[in-house]
Amino acid sequence: FVSSVLPPGAEDLKGNEVETIIKFKAALGIDDPDAANVHMEIGRRIFRERLETGDREADMEQRKAFQKLIYVSNLVFGEASTFLLPWKRLFRVTDSQVLDDIHLYLLVDIAIRENAKRLYAFKLQSVGRNIDAKQLIDLRKAQRLYRLSDEIAAEMFREHTRKLIEENISTALEILKSRTKALYESCSLI
Repeated sequence: FVSSVLPPGAEDLKGNEVETIIKFKAALGIDDPDAANVHMEIGRRIFRERLETGDREADMEQRKAFQKLIYVSNLVFGEASTFLLPWKRLFRVTDSQVLDDIHLYLLVDIAIRENAKRLYAFKLQSVGRNIDAKQLIDLRKAQRLYRLSDEIAAEMFREHTRKLIEENISTALEILKSRTKALYESCSLI
């Protein structure tokens, strides 16, 4: 079920995956340790497929799928994910592969950050020119739900606001130009 909820490699998360998995888990009465084992098994399968793949494009797709699984699983289990989902420890191959271990640590952190940014950007698209307090509160809740850092969320919000302001200025300039042109044409007719 978890595999079917997560979108394939190149597709972005939609934002409802965590809620869907939590509801499914509750409906079946599965406790967190058993559900976490399922998530880890899916992670093992994806990781194994990635190692077996000789194709670079397929490797990237498997990496994205692995990142999405890590991100969604960490949100599903919340604070308990630190001990229920030992991603970093489990996928350490040997002690001699320190660089691979560091790479995996970074991969987990990047997976969480990048997927959170994508979901937050999707949420930001709903914010238009007339933002109200409720929308700001909803954005803050989404940021916390997605586990996006305050710094990144603030930067994304500033960028979104800047784009909205640029659109407003461009629209105002177009209106001003059209009025000036109409005024100039009417003056030249007189």
